[in-house]
Amino acid sequence: MGYHRENLKQKLIDEAYKAVKKDGVETISLRKLAKKAKVSQTAPYRHFQSKDHLIIEVCLKGLSNLREKIDAVNAKDPKTKAINGGLAFIDFGLKNEKIYELILATISGEITKDPLRIALFESADYTFSNLRNRIIALKKKKNLQSQLDGIKVHAFLTGLLQVIRTTNKVNTSGGAENYEAVKTASLLNKNLKKVISDFIERL
Repeated sequence: MGYHRENLKQKLIDEAYKAVKKDGVETISLRKLAKKAKVSQTAPYRHFQSKDHLIIEVCLKGLSNLREKIDAVNAKDPKTKAINGGLAFIDFGLKNEKIYELILATISGEITKDPLRIALFESADYTFSNLRNRIIALKKKKNLQSQLDGIKVHAFLTGLLQVIRTTNKVNTSGGAENYEAVKTASLLNKNLKKVISDFIERL
């Protein structure tokens, strides 16, 4: 199957994204993707200098999807808008665990002058500032305190997501339903909106 140059690049990114989402970043390679796309094994190297560059493109796609998810939930009331943004963030992290993990791992890497890596940091900053800006809007004034509150909410949501992800992984087979982690996961999942709302209320 023949692809236009840009179409092939996007096809490879899309295939890599699906592979990472399902099985993790360790499973992808430019050679495997070339075989999947039915192109020569050298074709991917015309679009990506290395596997690292492909991974950054996957992260950029993930951040774009996260932004779309957050932007899609809106409300006239600033507090509801902030809560909905938090719920959307956590929902994305739970449904795209391996993509979320890859984004965090990649943006934790070294800051270099590589234009693609710079684009990644800018995209991550823009995406996560969406959450912070919803808190600033709630405070009705952009000052140091409202900015700090936005950072607090982002940190809280990130930690909350990690707790839910960890506790959700506890194996409930063999009568593990009484484990504290399982109880915690159940409690959080049932009261997630209230937990976020209460945290924002106390700012």
